[in-house]
Amino acid sequence: MNAAKWVRVLVIALSLLVFQVGMAAAADARPGKCITLEGQEVSFFKIDRNLVKGWWNGTPIEVPLEFVSEILFLDSPKVNYSMFGNEISAGQIELTRKSDGKKFILKDAFLPSDCNCTFITYTYRNPFTLELGTESLPIDGLKQIIFVDK
Repeated sequence: MNAAKWVRVLVIALSLLVFQVGMAAAADARPGKCITLEGQEVSFFKIDRNLVKGWWNGTPIEVPLEFVSEILFLDSPKVNYSMFGNEISAGQIELTRKSDGKKFILKDAFLPSDCNCTFITYTYRNPFTLELGTESLPIDGLKQIIFVDK
């Protein structure tokens, strides 16, 4: 009888732990779509970048992507190579604030990366099997990134 009680407590504790890990993983994911210069739409479950850096009204600024609903590259994105990883550089990027839809233009803006790549990596969910997969898009072919928040 006492062993069954401990097994039950262990099962409940494990269930709560799995639930919390699942919630943390879901909170990290931000679905949306990338639009290429040719107009192709690519849906994603999450992207590997989480910050936009640039200059706003002469002041350097860092904006976490969790506060952004849309990124519009006003210039065709270019790849800047550096010893600290590649960056998406577009000269000017228009950001739409998630809370109220207000638009801001950042100059000399880029999305920093700690990888050594010229692609933006995204995770997608297979609609038939619900499995997650990973693909990449060339940075210099992007026009817009739109996040679809629930």
